Amino acid sequence: MRAEEWALAQDWIAATLVDRGTPATGPAVVDRVRPWSTTARVPVAGGQVWFKYNNAGSRYEAALMRLLASIAPHDMLVPLAVDVERGWMLLPDGGPTLREITADTFDRDRWEELLRRYAALQRATAPHAADMLAAGVPDFRPHTVAAQYEKLLTDPYVLANLDGDRIGALRDWLPRIERLCARLAADGIAPGVQHDDMHPSNVFADAGGGLRFFDFGDASVAHPFGSMLVALRVVHRDAKVEHRDPLLYELRDLYLSAWTADGRDLPELRELCQDAIVVAKIGKALSYQRSLCDATEEALAEHGESIYGWLEELLGPDVI
Repeated sequence: MRAEEWALAQDWIAATLVDRGTPATGPAVVDRVRPWSTTARVPVAGGQVWFKYNNAGSRYEAALMRLLASIAPHDMLVPLAVDVERGWMLLPDGGPTLREITADTFDRDRWEELLRRYAALQRATAPHAADMLAAGVPDFRPHTVAAQYEKLLTDPYVLANLDGDRIGALRDWLPRIERLCARLAADGIAPGVQHDDMHPSNVFADAGGGLRFFDFGDASVAHPFGSMLVALRVVHRDAKVEHRDPLLYELRDLYLSAWTADGRDLPELRELCQDAIVVAKIGKALSYQRSLCDATEEALAEHGESIYGWLEELLGPDVI
């Protein structure tokens, strides 16, 4: 964030808090700077609030957070204020994350509640897909994926970092991607919000079991089941289980059970989930491409591997 932008942001923070009747008791202090966002703590009477700025590639998060808060206010960290055009948000302090509450250890009960609540949030957003797209949320609905994948394979940065054999192998995947996406597009499950980084560090929690989702800077409008790509990989890591461990299938099925309420058959949902997990790898690559769209050479050197690295994941095994 450039110095002149930060000065404007501080004025906006101060004015917004005065208008709300909770003026800042000190200056905003930058807490974390990433190539894709900047966050700052702002002291207020009795605690603190947070400012977040997103770069051009994820500026839509401010509008999306506001929309999601209107759809499911009890499941979301509700912004205090947003500036959609500039990608600014002023957020309440959410308290500890689920990862902090569980002391960075795997807690099956908490994970089960996370997946239930997240599935309910996704289902609640499905009727609002057009609103999310209008707000600038990236379109990763199944019928759009093959063209985006093909374009990604011509990106100069991808071509510069993968040899000809890897690029050739990824191009050979195009017919399969087209088939997977055709199945997902025809399955009758409505696209909704796909967080794309769903894990305990992106969920605030309290001792009574309450959960609130946040950090939607990687989100897209997509097939909902793609969220299981990251979620199950994090379970695999945190629970210290092997690939294809029964725990992974059990948590997947618990998540999918939200759609059995529509009369869907669980074996069919499992097959669709596997398709969506594969396709979501492309979404992850695109997410990093967006996040690093105006990154410095240093930042690109540090984080850019994730763009082509997620594409290479197509050539390896899945977690389930």
